[in-house]
Amino acid sequence: MEQFPRPRRPLPDPGVYGAEEVREFLDPWHPRASVETDHPGQVFVDPERVLDNITLALHRLDVDIDSPPAFEPDTVTVNELSVMLDDLDRAAALVARLVNTAVQLMATRYPEELVRFPLPDTYDLCEADRLVIGDREQDLARDILNQRLATEVDLHPDDLVERLRPLGPGEQVHLLVALCRMYRHKLVVLKHHTGTC
Repeated sequence: MEQFPRPRRPLPDPGVYGAEEVREFLDPWHPRASVETDHPGQVFVDPERVLDNITLALHRLDVDIDSPPAFEPDTVTVNELSVMLDDLDRAAALVARLVNTAVQLMATRYPEELVRFPLPDTYDLCEADRLVIGDREQDLARDILNQRLATEVDLHPDDLVERLRPLGPGEQVHLLVALCRMYRHKLVVLKHHTGTC
């Protein structure tokens, strides 16, 4: 994760958009990744901070299995996801960051043979978590995670663009949620097998 302050970005007048919110957004160490505006549907978003917040959420889950999954309101808001997916077309970047970080975290703490073991085709996230997620999103999430588990090389967003293109924004959100839940399930199994629960 980047450890250097990002350059400050020009923003609308803090008196109009809220001095505290703008101050937090401009603070390179604050997790705020967006500022709401008075115009419906308009929000200022820092894409890199959104990615960093997801990374931090995955770290928290690795340390505390009972912490919320990565896509909770205090990590990534609905508006931030909307901007990332609809306006900036950053679905591939989100998926790559999530999967690469998840596998890197597991690989540093658990035996390689357990980490590299793929999720089986019979794995059913909807049954395990009672989620309403389409088969296409679940299958694609499992395939992408298994692809990354099989190699030591990080996935690049460019390698995922064509695979994600058929998915609409709602399906992309479901894919991201599925990946977060799959990571959590994999962590539970790793902790159980290694006695670190």
